[in-house]
Amino acid sequence: MDMRDKNPPNSVIGGVKGTSFFKIHKHKKEIKDNCILQTIRTLKEVSLSASMTLEASIALPLFIFFFVNIIAAIDIVRVQSEMEATLHQVGSDACLLAFDMREGENLVEPESDALRIMETGGLNGYVYYQLKKCLDPKLASTAVTDRINISNMLSSKIMVGNDIVDIVIDYKVHPIISLIGFRSFLVESRYYGHAWTGYDITGSDAEDSQTEEMVYVTEHGSVYHRDIGCKYLKPSIKSVSYSQLANERNKDQSKYYPCEYCGQGVAGGNVFITDYGERYHSTIDCPGIKRKIYTIPISEVGGKSPCSGCG
Repeated sequence: MDMRDKNPPNSVIGGVKGTSFFKIHKHKKEIKDNCILQTIRTLKEVSLSASMTLEASIALPLFIFFFVNIIAAIDIVRVQSEMEATLHQVGSDACLLAFDMREGENLVEPESDALRIMETGGLNGYVYYQLKKCLDPKLASTAVTDRINISNMLSSKIMVGNDIVDIVIDYKVHPIISLIGFRSFLVESRYYGHAWTGYDITGSDAEDSQTEEMVYVTEHGSVYHRDIGCKYLKPSIKSVSYSQLANERNKDQSKYYPCEYCGQGVAGGNVFITDYGERYHSTIDCPGIKRKIYTIPISEVGGKSPCSGCG
């Protein structure tokens, strides 16, 4: 029998088996640890994704809110500009058309009340038709206001009161999405002008134009002036030393005396004098220098005498 057969057959095999079991156990532990780490990573990724979804759900509506309202505000300004430009064009055309209609009336029957009523009605219809024609296509492309109808122009007064053309459009603007933004509010566009019919300067108006002569007086003055540019109404002021005052003379070679408002008790320093006045002043704000000028009819001058310079 071979000596190798006497060796215990299980000793080597057992050693091999023990070594294999240890490696398998270690490998299983590594797999378990890797699974745990992978699970932790997955949970973190899910948590981060959920956090980002929550932030997006808050930020996105706010972004849409501000973006939609900015678009609405820009569109409102655009609509207002379109309104003003259209009103100016239609109003100017109406003023010019009023001249043609008035000339036609004067050829048929001057100063006829019936023709004036027809003139007013015709111009009102013309203005409304032109505004609808021009504005409807422009307002159809906007979501911030409705179309224009006759109720929007109830405040207008065309050819009423001295041939005034006053076109007023009242309309409301509202948000693009009713659930987001501001509420609707009223906006007004307006054209105000005078029809090209001129002014009547004949007949009774000519008599009214011959009004009473108007003259100019000051608050403390004793004379009235016919010329607003009179040298006595706008004096030239200069400052001189009080010690040299005795040698000073005005343009009329008259001496200067103390002002009844501010000249009493002056003993030194500088005083203020004018070229044509006869008073010296201790302050430049004295009412004897700075005068309030009033325009009155000549019949109301009372005991004031004419100015020697312009009266």
